Amino acid sequence: MTALGRSSRHHGCVFALLDGYRALAVLMVLTTHVAFTTGESFGSVVGPLLGRMDFGVTLFFLLSGFLLYRPWALSAMTNRSGPALGRYALRRAGRILPAYWLMVAVTLLVLPEIQPVTWSAWPVHLGLVHIYLPGYTLEGLTQTWSLATEVSFYVLLPVFAWLAGRRRRGNPRASTRRQLWVIAALGCFTWVFMIGRSLAGVDAGLSNLWLISHLDWFALGMAAAVVSARMEFTAPPTWMKRVVELGRDTPTCLGLAAALFVIGATPLGGPVDFSDLTTAETLFKHAIFGLTAIVLLLPGFFASDGAASTWAKILRHPVTVYLGTISYGIFLWHLVVLRLLVDWFDIAPFTGGFLPLWIATLIVSVVAATGSWFLIERPIQRWTHRRSPARVPLPQPSPAP
Repeated sequence: MTALGRSSRHHGCVFALLDGYRALAVLMVLTTHVAFTTGESFGSVVGPLLGRMDFGVTLFFLLSGFLLYRPWALSAMTNRSGPALGRYALRRAGRILPAYWLMVAVTLLVLPEIQPVTWSAWPVHLGLVHIYLPGYTLEGLTQTWSLATEVSFYVLLPVFAWLAGRRRRGNPRASTRRQLWVIAALGCFTWVFMIGRSLAGVDAGLSNLWLISHLDWFALGMAAAVVSARMEFTAPPTWMKRVVELGRDTPTCLGLAAALFVIGATPLGGPVDFSDLTTAETLFKHAIFGLTAIVLLLPGFFASDGAASTWAKILRHPVTVYLGTISYGIFLWHLVVLRLLVDWFDIAPFTGGFLPLWIATLIVSVVAATGSWFLIERPIQRWTHRRSPARVPLPQPSPAP
């Protein structure tokens, strides 16, 4: 998770639909957890689709790759300084950690089914290192694996940006090629790792949760950021213009994404329970999720801010935008809320009741996320921005024809 940030604004560019995509992503994550808990994901028709809504995590990873890398992509093309590391680190830490620490503390203290909690669970989970140490999978916190993976990306992103942008600076055409080659190499690391692990007969285990197992998804977002930045200069490549045209063809993008998602929900992507996936199923699911995500997100990356499609209107609706704004809190709190509601109403696992439990989980999670946003997240964001004011914005490059 999370592609965090109140406003999807970068160097004068506003990506008006991305808050809506955050809302979609977090609702998918919440839905798949409720569907699994109630057994709805094991149904014969809708079940596989609900069981594949962990796809929301893929959306979050691509959004992070796009939004966080774009300033570095543009700085390499203009030969201007990228984000200051101190400011970048302070803002990322302020955005992630305080709200997360509160949720972890509450979960470790109050969730009945994980009591008593060993003392070592506190530093492991508060330090976001539970994806590297076996034996620390706890109810109410299982969704935070993706947050730990995302934080790994935050830490390494300046290194990736340096590798991609240290040569051909100030030459948009040459810098674009350099960046895309480096980003492609980063994506290939994931496939080399997964295939090599399989050929060596090594059990995936926790390594399925590590950044290297998902780096290609972040790389897809980074590549889209390079295209977006390059389109701000004159004479972009023809293939980029076609990508942008596709992104502005919302019905085609949505149709392709829906078809790909349905294919991913077939047995080709493996079971939706905790059964082990074969190597072929793992690779197929991983590839189809990445492809579906980039196609689905193209309108958010490249549609004009005034796009009038029904999809754009849905994503820009005040309710959708608000859910996207508080999506981090929903992501953090929904699982412990779900577990407490199941205990409160004495609901046996896999016995149905999907819709009422979904509604209750959503409502309580939104209330908790609202409190998290107004009492913790927004005040801390404002403080980190005051402590690390933004540099003077980069001059606007010549518009593309």
